[in-house]
Amino acid sequence: MSAEQLNRKIIDRIDEGVVVLENATITRVNAAIEKMTGMGRAELMRLPLSQLLDPAPLLYPQSAPDVDNAEHQKPLIYESALTLAGGQSRAVAVSIHAVQEGEGDVQFLIVRDIAERKKMQQDLLKSRQLESIAALSGGIAHDYNNLLTAIMGNISLALTSIPEDDPMYEWLSQAQEASLIAKELTNRLITFSKGGVPQKETVNIAGLIESATEFALSGSNISAEFTIPADLWCADVDRTQIGQGFHNLVINAREAMPDGGTIIVTAGNETAMPDGAVRKDGRYVVVSIKDHGSGIPPEALGKIFDPYFSTKMMGDQRGMGLGLSIANSIIEKHEGKIIVHAPPGEGALFRVFLPASAASCEAAAPPEKAHRSTKPFGTGKILVMDDEAMIRKLAGNVLGKMGFETAFACNGEEALAAYETAMTAGEPFDLVILDLTVKGGMGGKETIRQLRMMDPDVKAIVSSGYSNDPGVVHYTEHGFCGVVAKPYRIDEIRQKLEEILS
Repeated sequence: MSAEQLNRKIIDRIDEGVVVLENATITRVNAAIEKMTGMGRAELMRLPLSQLLDPAPLLYPQSAPDVDNAEHQKPLIYESALTLAGGQSRAVAVSIHAVQEGEGDVQFLIVRDIAERKKMQQDLLKSRQLESIAALSGGIAHDYNNLLTAIMGNISLALTSIPEDDPMYEWLSQAQEASLIAKELTNRLITFSKGGVPQKETVNIAGLIESATEFALSGSNISAEFTIPADLWCADVDRTQIGQGFHNLVINAREAMPDGGTIIVTAGNETAMPDGAVRKDGRYVVVSIKDHGSGIPPEALGKIFDPYFSTKMMGDQRGMGLGLSIANSIIEKHEGKIIVHAPPGEGALFRVFLPASAASCEAAAPPEKAHRSTKPFGTGKILVMDDEAMIRKLAGNVLGKMGFETAFACNGEEALAAYETAMTAGEPFDLVILDLTVKGGMGGKETIRQLRMMDPDVKAIVSSGYSNDPGVVHYTEHGFCGVVAKPYRIDEIRQKLEEILS
């Protein structure tokens, strides 16, 4: 066996790609690089190095002062993109080893596939972005909902004192509507927070699809065309979250059509996932939203669900890029999948796959008409624990107008002391309203646990800006008999009090 044949056998047994250069020309490659690129040996050796690797490596120059000691130099290592047979590319790490051979200059390039490592790095970065949003949104949601509670509560209080034909009533009603929209914005933040666990119920989502679409398109020059079968399967979903997810997808479609037009919304029952989808085949409710915009560039398609990524411009400012990311987060929390087909120039088709429920469901009952009255409907003593002074003041005004005597506590320690004092005096509280989270003090869950040890018959309502916190979702497991999610209106408080105290 000649030395040439031996060298070829040796490099062909190397698992990583090998490219041998003599005077910057490819003179030898191994089987691994052929497999990596999908190109044959002869084809590879005809390629200029700059067409095989982008960027091409900066090789040791022949005129380097220490060229005689080239084999003693440390290899140069850098990242590049390896050209594949079909014109695609793949991330690789290239290490360059220089060898002095006669009058020539020889380099060995060792090419390692790092595509999976790069993907893991990108996934880790994306995960950290989501974690940062979750941490930020959790704190913002709590503080923001406290502010909204004070705003909405005082507006509701003012509305009860003004005749409906008074112009002031209309102005305050508009302010209340704006506050409700702000409440929805907070719900988007909560979706990313640790408390964003779906509160699932078996639902026919046809109504959610239509209402979310109509709300997203209100005031725009775009209409929607619906095709939803009467026998659409039910799904186990969180109404608020899924409605938000559909709303965001329709907003995305709307923004893709600045000149107006029609968005096509269809729904159906399917039992198979498209090829390449991660989810397994099964029973799925599939909702499709088709716009007639410019489509999505291929290089952007893999990034559209990344936080802060946006292909749209809003006036002179780029959008936040959270709409699709939030929608994708919601669908994934429901064990579903969004699949996108968006050839440039042909618009975008977003298909949402949600697991169908094994249970049957009925159309949702219409919501009850809200109470406007704060007139007294009973008497009694209520203890309110909240770390925000404006919430305590609002609660005192509202409960006072309803006929209740109120006492206040800033944290669990104060609430326990007040409750014990009232019991000792023979004037116990009829109800306790506890804030779930208290900064720097005992919160609602620990407080109710200790109150129940003091008085097993205590009646308590939990109140929180974290509407999806397990302490709110599973409130009865913690000993509460009711829940009101911040921000709330007066009629919601009144209705809950009537349920518990009547």
